[in-house]
Amino acid sequence: MKRVNALVLSSFVLVSFSTWAAEDLHNKLVIQAIPESEGTVVIEGQPKYEKTFNLVVSSKVDAPIELTGFVGCYRAFDEKGKEFDERTVQLDLLGTLKDGAAKVGHASFVSDDDAVYNAKFVKWSKECPNLPQKPK
Repeated sequence: MKRVNALVLSSFVLVSFSTWAAEDLHNKLVIQAIPESEGTVVIEGQPKYEKTFNLVVSSKVDAPIELTGFVGCYRAFDEKGKEFDERTVQLDLLGTLKDGAAKVGHASFVSDDDAVYNAKFVKWSKECPNLPQKPK
């Protein structure tokens, strides 16, 4: 019984820490977004507007930070706070971000209208429309 309680407690602590880390992660990152291109794409027959950024992502803390699709995603947003979904992200922008190192790569964002062209900023967010579940 003690083993089961310890396992349940450890799982709860791990889930709580992961949730806390995902929520607090935006305060630990510096993301420089340099506009690269604007265009359009048709996805499953649906036209979308697309904007691509070159990103440089660095950490403000000493501890390693996990940037994975299981805990969050990159989101573009404009000066009014309207957010846009990530369409593609270069794998170099994901994984473990270590203190003193930077991740560099491209990410593109889409919208049903051309409002995505007004996006100027990129952040890491836990509010992702298609966040996958981590395999068990």
